[in-house]
Amino acid sequence: MQIHADSLTSQHADKVMRLLQRANNQANPSKLTEGNPFVSMLTDGIKRVNDMQNDSQNQLEQLITGGDVNQAEVFTSIQKADMSFRMLVQIRNKLMQAYEEINSIRV
Repeated sequence: MQIHADSLTSQHADKVMRLLQRANNQANPSKLTEGNPFVSMLTDGIKRVNDMQNDSQNQLEQLITGGDVNQAEVFTSIQKADMSFRMLVQIRNKLMQAYEEINSIRV
């Protein structure tokens, strides 16, 4: 069974980055998003979640193929990756909700 964690994480990362770039361009078109500490904090968080998912996938593959890994460590790794991914999705949802709320304000 192949888990498509990379595609799910990159899909959410792309959505968050597009949302942040749109918000940043509307607020100040001349400011670059790479210099924004908020964007880099989110990008680092997304990369950490992706690394956790890749690590848990590798450990699971080692366990299935008979590698020298502890079952409890594999289970813990999978649970951590799952929890971090769920948190990432919730953060994305809150960001989108805040963006829509700010976007609906009429000046």
